Amino acid sequence: MARRRRAKLGRVPAPPTARVVRFWLIALNLGLAAIGGVLVASGSSRALFLIAMVPLVFVPFAYARWRLHRSLAGVAGRRLIAVIAAAGMVFDAVMVGQLLTARAADGGGWLNGPAVGWIGPVWFSAHALLFLCYAVAGLARTMRRVLRLALVRARALPLPTAEPAAVGRREFLQQLGLVGAAAPFAVSLAGVPLSYDFRVDEHEIELPHWPRELDGLRIAHLSDIHVGGAMNRRRLARVAALTEAARPDLILHTGDFLTHRGGDFDAPLYEALARLRPPYGQWACLGNHDLDDPERLERKLREAGVTLLRNRVVRIVVDGHALEIAGLDFLFARGERAAVYRSVMSTWPQPRGPRLLLNHDPSGFAALPDGCADLVLSGHTHGGHIGIQLSPGHALTVVGLAGIPDQGVFTRGDLRLFVTRCVGFYGYPMRVGIPPEIALLTLRAPVGTLTTEERRLAVRRLRG
Repeated sequence: MARRRRAKLGRVPAPPTARVVRFWLIALNLGLAAIGGVLVASGSSRALFLIAMVPLVFVPFAYARWRLHRSLAGVAGRRLIAVIAAAGMVFDAVMVGQLLTARAADGGGWLNGPAVGWIGPVWFSAHALLFLCYAVAGLARTMRRVLRLALVRARALPLPTAEPAAVGRREFLQQLGLVGAAAPFAVSLAGVPLSYDFRVDEHEIELPHWPRELDGLRIAHLSDIHVGGAMNRRRLARVAALTEAARPDLILHTGDFLTHRGGDFDAPLYEALARLRPPYGQWACLGNHDLDDPERLERKLREAGVTLLRNRVVRIVVDGHALEIAGLDFLFARGERAAVYRSVMSTWPQPRGPRLLLNHDPSGFAALPDGCADLVLSGHTHGGHIGIQLSPGHALTVVGLAGIPDQGVFTRGDLRLFVTRCVGFYGYPMRVGIPPEIALLTLRAPVGTLTTEERRLAVRRLRG
């Protein structure tokens, strides 16, 4: 009884605004599920995606929202917390509105304009990071309790009784928690300018069987441009200018040009690509966001000077020497990748020289047949999206920790994979700690096959 009484004394009752916010968040999730149900009835391709997002994305978001509000209610005055609650609900509504209008022909109009376009990405990503912090802290507390209980039982000691924290200490911990809760919002706000901090990063890649005649070949690798919304005409022109200034011998794209929208939202993409005139052309494969109308995309890319390689291989001549470039369509059925790759490549001629392979998703690297190419180029992961960039080709990311190739060079026997950090991003959250990249690759023959002077002359010859 005494312990129960102490627990009740230490419990902070839920303020009225907390009940309102809780009701609002429940209604928000139920509303999204209902909209998904209506879309299912109408035969929309987005229906199942929206329904799946409710338990996987928006329920964790709602938990972080409600818990943060409860923390604020413990230290803020009643009027201030009412203002915070109202502002939060407005931000929730903007975020959901941006989600539901993302595929509109106008890209959501004013919802994605410069005044409010940042609200949804920052609001969601901050709460996603906050949920992750809550989850890690909860796991740490659980492990601590389990360890303490194990030690008590091992020593046959009585369980310690938890005394209520002093009022001053409790208030200090609450304020400290609020400072910690503000960190995800600061990180998310910092991600807005970082997401469009376009830069050219150079990488030298030595390939075991790369011919000395093509040593020094320079490739601009672009991926996941995701035209639309904030990836507008001005930013695409900046990407094109940086790429052109790098003077690559050829440009390779690894998909996700689009963002699942209707209308002519993608016109600035083709304008930017048409400005690029590398000596040996532009070549591309399809990503998972490019499959709504691939025939239209192929036609538009061709008009802009980009050749789309749909499960096929071509041979070009670079400075008098043959080079093969192949492209694979994105494949959703991950369990079938190995069989599909073998089937597709069985119709290709055997490599008669160096071969570059474009494959959007780097997780398919393990399923590729041995000896299918000298170098595989991929994007898709946006460099890990969230993490700490340690160097141009190395970072600590959640994607990398999960065992998925996130960025840089990966090896499998004599096969090499390069994963770019990509140019753009899609959806929420924005980039956090991982900047975009225009990757400039210099391909090298094995060490010892050329002298330093020969390498210098090879680069000069290829670049003219």
